[in-house]
Amino acid sequence: MALPRAPRTVITGAGSGFGRALALEVARRGGELVLSDVDLAAAEETARLAGRARALRVDVTHIDDVRALAEACDGPVDLVVNNAGVASAGFVGELPLEDWRWTIEVDLFGVIHGCHVFVPLLKKQGRGHILNVASAAGLISAPRMGAYNVAKAGVVALSETLAAELAGSGVGVTVLCPTFFRTNIARNGRFADERSRNTAERLVDRGRSAESVARAALASVERGELYSVPMLDGRLFWGLKRVAPQSFGTLAGFIARRLER
Repeated sequence: MALPRAPRTVITGAGSGFGRALALEVARRGGELVLSDVDLAAAEETARLAGRARALRVDVTHIDDVRALAEACDGPVDLVVNNAGVASAGFVGELPLEDWRWTIEVDLFGVIHGCHVFVPLLKKQGRGHILNVASAAGLISAPRMGAYNVAKAGVVALSETLAAELAGSGVGVTVLCPTFFRTNIARNGRFADERSRNTAERLVDRGRSAESVARAALASVERGELYSVPMLDGRLFWGLKRVAPQSFGTLAGFIARRLER
């Protein structure tokens, strides 16, 4: 869908990283923003930088918080961005179960809650767009990232389901699946061991800017694309997995071992 000139936009996890970058990109287009984050001060700082914006504290794992976010919009919404997320890494059987639950509660149920609340509102409007932030991890399932892979694959499946359910309704769906880019997600993550932490931080630090990913995501929304896979490595790995899934698994394991050195 072509976004309006000044899109009314809701973003979760807007206190830093991709959420902040996207908010500032929408603000440059004259958009009006409702921003949320579990860290209210960070959301307020993004709102200050963006201009026409208001900030709320929202914990996306709590459905009542997400309902309050929708009530704060006070009118039609053009774009809903389910972005709030966390990172974790470690071998299956080594990453603590509480870290599995934390990852899935935020990364998957946070998006489920956002869709549960906002999709009926957009359907009633007969227009709008949902942008769910997943990851290339949800497409290619790299080693040592089991909890994160499962959560992000769930976001991809939810987005595919929504795209089918909303066909012909005037409401569009895009799922964003980037590889590593520069945010604080790794530094704030939970890891089974220091090797996993160091590898994640190194890959994030070498990645593209959050601003470039924000621009790519909005371009995918405006083209009406279901899948937004902005990085070449993500597209290549995803393509290889579909063509030769068994060979891809062997290659992914080899690459993961090399990165740990």
